[in-house]
Amino acid sequence: MIQWKGNRSTRKGILRRRQLLAACLVLSSGVCALASNTTSTEARDLYFAALFPFTSTGEESKIAWGVKVAINLALQHVNNSTQILNGYRLNMESYDTKCDMAEGTKALFEAMAEGPPKLMILGGICSDVTAPVAEAVLWWNMIQLSYANTEPFLSEREKYPTFFRTVPSETDFNPAKLKLLDHFNWTRVATIHQDTPRFSMAHSKLSSALESVGKKLILVASFTEDPEKAVKDVKDSGARIILGYFDERMARRIFCQAFKNRVFGSRYVWIIPGWYSENWWDDIDLQSECTLQQVTEAIRGYLATDMLSLAKTEEPTVSGLTPYEYHQRYRRLSGSNYTVLHGYAYDGVWVIAAAIDRVLKQWDNASTLTSTFNYGNDQMFQVFMEAMNETDFVGVTGPVRFKDGDRLGTIVYEQYQDGKEIPVGEYYAYSDGYRMTDNILWEGGSPPADQPIIKRYPHAVSFILYVIMGSLSYLGIMVALMFLFFNMKFRKHRFIKMSSPFLNNLIIIGGILCYGSIYFLGLDGTYLNDHEFSIICTVKSWMIATGFTIAFGAMFSKTWRVYSIFTNIKMKKKVIRDYRLFGIVGVLLMVDVVILLSWGLKDPLQRKVVEGPEQPDPGGRDSSIILVMHHCESVHMTIWLAAIYIYKGVLMIFGCFLAWETRHVNIPALNDSKYIGMSVYNVVVMCTVGGALSFVIRNNPNAAFVIMSLFILFSTTITLCLVFVPKILELKRDPKGEDRKIRCTTSKGSLRIPPSSSSTDFSDRVKCLNAERIRLNRLLEEKDREVSFLLEQIGSGNSMMSHPSEADIARSVSATLLLNEERGHSYLPRSRDGNATRNEDVLHNPMDDLEEFTSAFLPSMCHLPHLS
Repeated sequence: MIQWKGNRSTRKGILRRRQLLAACLVLSSGVCALASNTTSTEARDLYFAALFPFTSTGEESKIAWGVKVAINLALQHVNNSTQILNGYRLNMESYDTKCDMAEGTKALFEAMAEGPPKLMILGGICSDVTAPVAEAVLWWNMIQLSYANTEPFLSEREKYPTFFRTVPSETDFNPAKLKLLDHFNWTRVATIHQDTPRFSMAHSKLSSALESVGKKLILVASFTEDPEKAVKDVKDSGARIILGYFDERMARRIFCQAFKNRVFGSRYVWIIPGWYSENWWDDIDLQSECTLQQVTEAIRGYLATDMLSLAKTEEPTVSGLTPYEYHQRYRRLSGSNYTVLHGYAYDGVWVIAAAIDRVLKQWDNASTLTSTFNYGNDQMFQVFMEAMNETDFVGVTGPVRFKDGDRLGTIVYEQYQDGKEIPVGEYYAYSDGYRMTDNILWEGGSPPADQPIIKRYPHAVSFILYVIMGSLSYLGIMVALMFLFFNMKFRKHRFIKMSSPFLNNLIIIGGILCYGSIYFLGLDGTYLNDHEFSIICTVKSWMIATGFTIAFGAMFSKTWRVYSIFTNIKMKKKVIRDYRLFGIVGVLLMVDVVILLSWGLKDPLQRKVVEGPEQPDPGGRDSSIILVMHHCESVHMTIWLAAIYIYKGVLMIFGCFLAWETRHVNIPALNDSKYIGMSVYNVVVMCTVGGALSFVIRNNPNAAFVIMSLFILFSTTITLCLVFVPKILELKRDPKGEDRKIRCTTSKGSLRIPPSSSSTDFSDRVKCLNAERIRLNRLLEEKDREVSFLLEQIGSGNSMMSHPSEADIARSVSATLLLNEERGHSYLPRSRDGNATRNEDVLHNPMDDLEEFTSAFLPSMCHLPHLS
């Protein structure tokens, strides 16, 4: 039972006004009898008032004449039925509202004041009349039933507590739309509505319903007269499913703008009201700015939710007729006044009849009810309200039930196909169920997605590239192992031994580590768990860092030794043994270990999933592709990388400096000094360029992997070849190492420095002159001592000795040295007995021999001008 809502003073005021009106009506017409001028054996007449806009100038007039045919047919069937209102005859009294509020209110007062009392009000059609009538009937304890008004505001029970309707409300279409969204799995929608009370309220309730079921409303666009901006906003939002609330005049303009903005086709679905007139798109007005062809192209495939004008069942209805049989009779009687609302008007008469029948059966004395009825009887009014709420029968429009005055009816889904609207499904409000048919068509062959289908693909290194680079790395490792085997097998060969083979082994080990890091650089982390991925990240960083340090450190230490010897201006004997060079490499490696160990303990590397930008499907499908990449990162990764780069950057800068300073040194005794310098340059350039590019193309795994792998392969292979290929060639030329010719040059070609040499060569020339002077002074001192000793032996005095001049000695020695060099003599250290020392005796430590050779013989090999 529906109770009135509102505060107590409001209810008292309403009751007081109703009592006054009832008293006026009683005074004017007396106590009304429903069975006037009848005998006890005749059927008693019952009346209801019907409001029609017969003389309206709009479409409502045609609807009024069309529904009147259905109402008269329903009255005929009710009065002929033996199942309802036995002994009574239901009658209708019609009043013309002219679709005007004033005329409608006047018609209501006339209906209440004149003629027999009316048990209910049926109508109207125009909302301007229906709304004020629905407020006024409360004063007479009357119930109003509408068969045409779908406005959502009429569902407000506080304002219209006695209003019922057999036609679904605009808001009753919302559950049907939600079911449609669920059926096609659409979760992201946009709405566009006309800014009027009728559509704004329905849209507001839809927005709340969407939120309650977890749908995402990505845009709410509204307009008053010009929908251009609203349609553009819908397009810019990226929405694909668009729910529209607007009348058919605006519908034509909206779809004109949809055509201009290309918001139609296989990627879009418009869901609009379905109660527009037939072929509504044909009526193109001047404001649409589009042709009929353009509008029909834009509306292609739209979906509509419409009230079901006639049930599809073959079962008999409450009247005993099937919906089809009723429709045939109505068609025959209506002629040109056909309206789609005829079924709701027909069922409305049956609702009134069923309610009155239920009241008559519930009332203790039916004759008292019919003979003493008046509008001020609150008890009788409550019985009528209960009877309306308990309505439940099968009509020609489907099951007829009410909830808070609104019809729990059937909504039909329609789709525009080939110039007409085709039913494609139904929604049943009384059971909250739906049914879809198979005749729905989609342009793309399937329902469009509510957003571009985002396909996430792991963007890892291509398997083909991984195999290619892995194969090249394998070849590099095999070459490195061959060099290691060669270096160890021939380490006692004079030419190999003089180049510190054990330091060369470090270069090979570092190269192998760098080659091996390529396998970890290209691993696909998609199928690894987080712990395994973290281990791979750590191993990769350790292999690259330590491999670089070991290889570059060994080259760096050898270059430093050459630099130290050849910048020894005082030409003192300087011994730099291999263990000191190993110590340098160990210190550099220890710095790496400290940094990497601290990094791993304090801020370990973890997986970071990075998604690339959305890319359109290359196949033209309505989908987007997002490439997912897995990176190794830590919280403070920038700090750790900065520490490593600064440390190794300083090391490479210093290595470049040493390589530049020793660029003209060519020592066959230390046969790889020039190649070591070239390797340092190679590593520095490759590391600098490769490191920079790795940051730029980080989100392109294939490019990053190829570039990093090529830089590692190239720099490592070039370094190993520069260090070991010359040794292999020398071994082939001199398998036994018997060639004892040793040359020392500090410029291209030989140490003969022409007078026209550059400033850099002039500095080398000065060094040679100083060294020659020191050597000659030492030689003079020794000769002086020998002469003094001989003179003492023979008893001669020192005064008889005449010492040769320093210039004479220099010229003599220089001439002798040049003559011997031209004859191909070797300049090897000699033993105290004056004999040349054998190779295997002097090469017990290559650097001892080299430094002794440098300090003792390098000055004598310089071709010096005459000191005048």
